[in-house]
Amino acid sequence: MKLRRWDLVFVPIDEKDTVGHPAVILSPEDILEDDRRQKINVLIGTKRVPAAAIRSHQVLLNGADGLDFQTILDCSFVYVVRKAAILRPAGVVGVYRRQEIQRKVRSFLGLS
Repeated sequence: MKLRRWDLVFVPIDEKDTVGHPAVILSPEDILEDDRRQKINVLIGTKRVPAAAIRSHQVLLNGADGLDFQTILDCSFVYVVRKAAILRPAGVVGVYRRQEIQRKVRSFLGLS
C-alpha cells in the first residue's frame, strides 16, 4: 500500500485491537517511501458519541474524508506507529480539514 501524508488509515491502539482506530498520517513522503524507515507519525481519532462536544484541540472528520462515521481527531498528541501495523486504508483528509488540523497541531504543540 502506497502511503501519503493526509491519508486516513486504521491502526490498532493495542495488541488486542483487531478493528483499529482511524489515524491521519503526518509523516512526509520521503519517510513514507523509505523502506528502511518503519515508523511514522499519525494523529489518532475515535468514534464520536452523538452528544460529544468538539474540544479546542480536536477536529471532526466524517464521510467527506472517507469514514463511515463521525470521528473526533485529537490534535494534541502525535503518535508513532509501525507501517506494518496499518490495518487498512480509509480515505484522504480534505483540504479544509488539513488546514484546521495544521493550525491545531501547531497551537497545541507550541509550534506557532
